[in-house]
Amino acid sequence: MTYDCAIIGGGIVGLATAMTLLRVQPGARVVVLEKEDDVARHQSGRNSGVIHSGIYYKPGSMKARMAREGNLSMREFCRRHDIAFEVCGKLIVATDERELPLLDNLFQRGRQNGIEVEKLSPARAREIEPHVNCVAAILVPSTGIVSYRAVAR
Repeated sequence: MTYDCAIIGGGIVGLATAMTLLRVQPGARVVVLEKEDDVARHQSGRNSGVIHSGIYYKPGSMKARMAREGNLSMREFCRRHDIAFEVCGKLIVATDERELPLLDNLFQRGRQNGIEVEKLSPARAREIEPHVNCVAAILVPSTGIVSYRAVAR
C-alpha cells in the first residue's frame, strides 16, 4: 500500500500531526509508524498528566497564549472523545515571608495572562489541602489532570 504521508512516532506530537493532516486533507492516506506495541509509550505516556494553565509564562508571550488555549482545547478534546479528565485546580504556595514577592509575581502574571487566580489565606489553603503549611497561597482553578496515554489512544 502507498501513503501520502508517513509520520514517525506515536506520541502526542505525531498523533496530533496525523489528526490535523487528516482534518485539513480529508481522504489523505496517512500512516503513523511506531516502534512500540502501543502509542504514547515514552514521554507522552510518562509525563505528569497536567493540563497547564500558563501561569508561569511571561505575560503576552506565545507560550502563555498557547498554554491557555491548549488548556481549553485539551478539555474540549477530552469531552468530545469521552476521555476522563479532572479540572482540580492548583495551589501555589509561599512557605515563608521571603517567597511572598515571588507568589505575588505569579499572581500578577496569571491576571495579565487572562488566567483566573485567587489569593488565599493559609487557613483557606488548608481547607483545599489539609497538609499544606504556608504563609500565603494562590489558587489556579483551571489547572487539570489527564492521562495523556488515554488522549493518545
